[in-house]
Amino acid sequence: MNSGIYAQLSVSDVEGCPAAAISEEFEVESVVAERRTASAGGGVVGEVTLEHASDAAPDPEAAERVFTDDAQSVYRFANEGEDCPCRRVPDHGCPVREIRATGGSLVLSFVAPDVETLRSIVADLQSCCAAVSVRRLTRSTPDEGRTLLFVNRSAFTDRQYEVLRTAHEMGYFAHPKRADSADVAAALDISVATFSEHLSVAQRKLLDQLFAVA
Repeated sequence: MNSGIYAQLSVSDVEGCPAAAISEEFEVESVVAERRTASAGGGVVGEVTLEHASDAAPDPEAAERVFTDDAQSVYRFANEGEDCPCRRVPDHGCPVREIRATGGSLVLSFVAPDVETLRSIVADLQSCCAAVSVRRLTRSTPDEGRTLLFVNRSAFTDRQYEVLRTAHEMGYFAHPKRADSADVAAALDISVATFSEHLSVAQRKLLDQLFAVA
C-alpha cells in the first residue's frame, strides 16, 4: 500500500499572487483556484470571498467583483505568472485541496504520494517564494496506527535549534501568524535572510528524521 502524506504548507512573500495581496488588507473568508487549460490562456483563475466588514474593496485591476449579497462579496482573479504556488503544486501531480490566505501569506493543503514528491514541491516553492514553512504533515498507515518519532537533537546545530524553537514559541507557525520572519529574526538578532536559511535547514533535518521512520 502506498503511504501518502497529507501536507499543509505556509508560503510567504508570494510575488504577483492576487489572493495573497488581497489578504494583506482584508480578512479573506475563502479562496478557490484552479489551473486553466492552454486553450483558455493557461495560468490560474481563482476567486476570493470577503465578508462585508467595510465599504473598502480590493483594487479592481487585481480582482473583479462577480457576486455580492448582504453578507459577502466574491472577487475573481486571473494569474498567469509562473511563480504562483497554486500553479506549481499541481505541476507535481498533486491537486491543491485547500487554500487559505491571511496577512499576505498562503496556506496550501495537498496530498503527496511519497517523500520525494513532497521534497520536490517544497524545493520548487522555495525557488519562487521568500519563505516556505511546514504547518502539518500526516502520513497514512495501513493499520490506522501511529508511529512514535524520537527526534535526534544532536542533528541540529545550536543555532538551528534556537531558530526553530524561537520561531515556534513566537507563533511563526501559528494560524494566523503571531510573528513574521522579521519579528523572529529581530528577536534572534540576525538578518531575515540568515533566519530563513537556518529555518530551512532545520526543517529539512526534521523532515529527514520524520520520514526515516518506517
